[in-house]
Amino acid sequence: MESKDLIQTAKDMGEFPTLLKAAKALDLMEKYSTEGPYTIFAPVESAFEPIPESVIDDTFKDLDYLRDIINYHIVEGKYSSEDLRKQATLTTLGGNKLRLRENDGKIFVENTPLLKPDIECSNGIIHSIGDILVP
Repeated sequence: MESKDLIQTAKDMGEFPTLLKAAKALDLMEKYSTEGPYTIFAPVESAFEPIPESVIDDTFKDLDYLRDIINYHIVEGKYSSEDLRKQATLTTLGGNKLRLRENDGKIFVENTPLLKPDIECSNGIIHSIGDILVP
């Protein structure tokens, strides 16, 4: 079975509607459908629930800020959970460093554990996370 690109995989999983809405707002749908490889630390929809709707709306109005947040979740290259265990940090598309660590067999990016690691895509890999990473 051939794997699908990052965008199609995220759509098919149904767990990332706000993340996909952000990618669409920033005109990134084609980039993440065709370019790569990329590693995406993708917040599941429940990660957005504690945030007031007005704050999310304001973020979508400030595209530079939205881009900074999205770029903080994406790393160039394909890093499986096995690769992540060997890294202390990864540099995001925004140029920030993400700290990685392992605790009790779980991999953490910053202080957020990976919920579903190693979601294979044709142009990268998705690791779902339960929180939004903020630069």
